[in-house]
Amino acid sequence: MKLKKFRLLILFLILFGLDKIILIPSVRNLLTSENIGNPYIETFNNSSATYLEDIKYKDKKKVWAFGTSRSFIFYQYSTADYNRHSEFISEKQKQGLNDYKFFGFAAPGSNPLIYYTRFNQLMDQKYKPDIVFLEVSAFSFNKNNRYYNITLLEGMPLEFAIQHFNELPSDFAKDYFFSRLFSLSRYKISSKAISANVFGTKDKNAEMLKSFMPSGGMTADPFANIFDTESNRKEFPYAPDSFNDFYLKPSNDTDTYLKTVMIVDVLKNEFYGNFTFNENNLKFLENIINRCKENKIPVVLWIPKVHKNLTDFYATAPFYPSWKSKIQTLADKTSSTFVDLNEAGKIRCDYFQDAAHLSGRCLPEMNSVLLNILK
Repeated sequence: MKLKKFRLLILFLILFGLDKIILIPSVRNLLTSENIGNPYIETFNNSSATYLEDIKYKDKKKVWAFGTSRSFIFYQYSTADYNRHSEFISEKQKQGLNDYKFFGFAAPGSNPLIYYTRFNQLMDQKYKPDIVFLEVSAFSFNKNNRYYNITLLEGMPLEFAIQHFNELPSDFAKDYFFSRLFSLSRYKISSKAISANVFGTKDKNAEMLKSFMPSGGMTADPFANIFDTESNRKEFPYAPDSFNDFYLKPSNDTDTYLKTVMIVDVLKNEFYGNFTFNENNLKFLENIINRCKENKIPVVLWIPKVHKNLTDFYATAPFYPSWKSKIQTLADKTSSTFVDLNEAGKIRCDYFQDAAHLSGRCLPEMNSVLLNILK
């Protein structure tokens, strides 16, 4: 009889214990799939950005480039040495690019929520760019993509969310703060993950996703370990062997399959599948633009150039025209520049790392177009 009296309390304590034990990394790794290809674990710290104060760039216009893994090329290839060796831009454009210093803020599967967090962290520290590049990739606006739940619940520190509470979309705020009370709303127990961990079966798509991750990306603080490491701030000298790319099509059948066929299949399933538009990410994008306008900072919204195998998919995907139309409407509403690098004649460079990622050798031409530096 006494046990019956307390059974609701006992049940509550069991659920409470399970809800909190899932916060232990080893338990979470065993019971959930959140760590598979996940660059966003736990929280983003408000990282130092002292590199923005480097005196050697004091006379240059600062460009902050926010994006996904498609914007990784800003880390290594946005240097004067790479510009000088580019075969795709004129001498006038090379000279024009010398007036700028680019700072990349890119992470795998990133989206406007992540951009919004880091942009405001930097602005709140009294840093200010001269121009902001905001990459817009369709998968970043899909509620059903691989990273949606992860970035929703891990992409913003609690202190930041409280500080910027009045700017947060109401349904986002509800989900976000509820998840801080109940861990199982953040980390979903997955029979697939348990099977993989217990029996050693691997998810082919998850393994493929790991190839998108940069060195150090699987750490607890991706802003510190991806965005703000010294190695990502060095101005590397020109090294033509560093591109690891191909022109139009890989040179052998294996690479052709892995880099232009399999990767598109993975993206279709993991990032574009069951596309459901995320209005909140459009709002986060607009919030960034509005703060830029208040500070008289020009904004460039841009769609990365991708391989033909992926543009062929875009051409048949029913969600793509309406998604692009929403971005165009936002650009018109906010008087922002909008550039789709997949449009014919935008850039001549046809070198790729894989179907989803343009080669770094194309960056000088890309930057010339985004900055509207004429030949």
